[in-house]
Amino acid sequence: MPIRILCSLLFLTGLAAQGHAKVIADVNGSLKKIASIGDALDSPDHHPVHILYVHGINQVGAGDSSLLRTSICTRLRLCEPSDWKNAGAEFADKGEFADGVAPPALEYLGNPVWSNQDEWRASAPFVVHWAVHLRRHPALLVVDEINWWPLLLAIKCRHIIAPETNLAGPDPALLRVCSEPGAQDPGGNGRFYPWIAAGQAAKLAAVRPRGMLINRNLKVNLVDWGLSDVLMAVGPMGGLLRDGIRQLMAKSAAFDPDEADKSTSRAAGAGNGKYNWRAQLVDDNALDREFIGVTHSLGSYLLFNALSDAAGSAVPQELASVESARLAAEQSAMRYIFERTSLMYFFANQLEILEIADLEIAPSETSGAFHSRGFVAPPASTAPAANFRSLVRRWQQYQSQFQAAMHPSGEAARQKIQVVAWSDPSDVLTYRVPRIGDVEVVNLYVQNAAHWFGLFESPAKAHVNYASNISVLRVMFLNSAHSGTKH
Repeated sequence: MPIRILCSLLFLTGLAAQGHAKVIADVNGSLKKIASIGDALDSPDHHPVHILYVHGINQVGAGDSSLLRTSICTRLRLCEPSDWKNAGAEFADKGEFADGVAPPALEYLGNPVWSNQDEWRASAPFVVHWAVHLRRHPALLVVDEINWWPLLLAIKCRHIIAPETNLAGPDPALLRVCSEPGAQDPGGNGRFYPWIAAGQAAKLAAVRPRGMLINRNLKVNLVDWGLSDVLMAVGPMGGLLRDGIRQLMAKSAAFDPDEADKSTSRAAGAGNGKYNWRAQLVDDNALDREFIGVTHSLGSYLLFNALSDAAGSAVPQELASVESARLAAEQSAMRYIFERTSLMYFFANQLEILEIADLEIAPSETSGAFHSRGFVAPPASTAPAANFRSLVRRWQQYQSQFQAAMHPSGEAARQKIQVVAWSDPSDVLTYRVPRIGDVEVVNLYVQNAAHWFGLFESPAKAHVNYASNISVLRVMFLNSAHSGTKH
C-alpha cells in the first residue's frame, strides 16, 4: 500500500472516530452551580448517602446499576470493584404482592397475563442493596437498585417475543431470558420463571428469520422489548409498577446502613436504632441520611410516580384497615425519602413524550370552546393520574418544609432541590427536560460514544453509556467546587 494512501486512511480514521466531547450546559454557568454526590459524601456528620437507582426500558435481568458501580471504581478510581458489598435483596411482599394472593385480573387480547399464584409471585419486583466506602470520602455510599422489570416479563415473553419469532424471526438472547434458569438474573437475584417452556423456545429458535438482520434487531430489541415498557407503564400496569416501587422504596428507608457496613449478609430490617425512619419522621428533623435519585430513561417517571397517592386494590372488609395502614405507612416512607432528597440525576429523559399520555384537564371555563366547534366537552376524569409537575411540586414541598424545620432562622442554609438531566444529542430515546413548575432543571449535553464521519454514533452506546462517561461521573461525584471545571 502506498504510504500516502496509508496516511490518508489514518487521517480519515482519526476524523471518523472522534473522542468524547466535554459537558455542555444548556444555560451558561449552570454547571458551576449544581451540587454533587461528592458534596453529600463529604458532609460534616458523615451521614450515609443512598443512591436510589431506577433502571429504564429494555432491561434484561438484574444488575443495571453495575455499570455505574464499576465505573465509580475504574473510571474515577474511588474504589475497587470488589469493594462493593451485596447487602441483600428484598421483594415487594405486601398488598397484592403478598404470598398467597391471587394474581391481578389483567388480560391481554382476552388471555390472562398471569394464570396462577406461582407466575404472579415470580413477577414481584425487588431491590438489591449495595454498599461501599469510597476513597477520599468518609461517608458510606449505598446503592438501592430497584428492579421493576419482572412485572413485565409475562407479557413481553409470551405475547410479544414468542409471536414475533414467527414474523421477523427469533432473537436467541431474549428467548434464553424467557426460558432458561439463570438467564434473567446473572447476579443471582430475583426469581426465575419459564414464561416460555424450554421445548417451545427450542422450536422458536429454529424458525427461519424473515426480516432482514438490522431491521429485525431494531424491531425486536428497541420496539418489542424496549418501547413496550413505556406503553405498559402509562396503562393499567402503571398502578402495579407504582405500588411495587413504593414498597421497595419503603424497604430502602428501613434499610440499616450500619448493618450493611458490618456484614455482607442480608441487612435490611425494620429500621431499628439510629436509622429508624419512623422515629426520625415524627420526633427528629435531623438529616440522619441523604437520598439521591439516579434514573435511566423511564426510571425517572416511575420514581416520581411513587409519590402518587395509592388507592390500593379491592380487599375483604376485614382486611381493609390493615391495607389502609400499609398504604399510610408507605406514604410516610415516601415523605421521609423525598424530604431527604435534594438532588436528582436523569440519564436519557422521556418525560416530555410520556406526559402526552397524562394530559392535564383545562379549567372548566374554557369548555365553551368545544361547543363553538360543535363538540361536547369531555367529562372530567373521575380519578386522574397525577401528572409529573404535581409530583415534583410535592417533592419540593416535602423538601422545603424539612429544610425550614432544620434551619428555622437560616434561609441561606436551606438546600434547594436540583434536577440534572443528562442527554446525548445522538441518543434517539432522550428529550430535553423543561422547567417543571417552580423547579429549575439543568440540562447537560454529553457525547457517550465515538462519532463516525460526523454521520453516526452507536445508538445503543449513546443511550446506555451515561454511567460510564468520565465527564458525567466527574460532575456527579467531584465536589461541586471543582465539578464545573474538570471535564
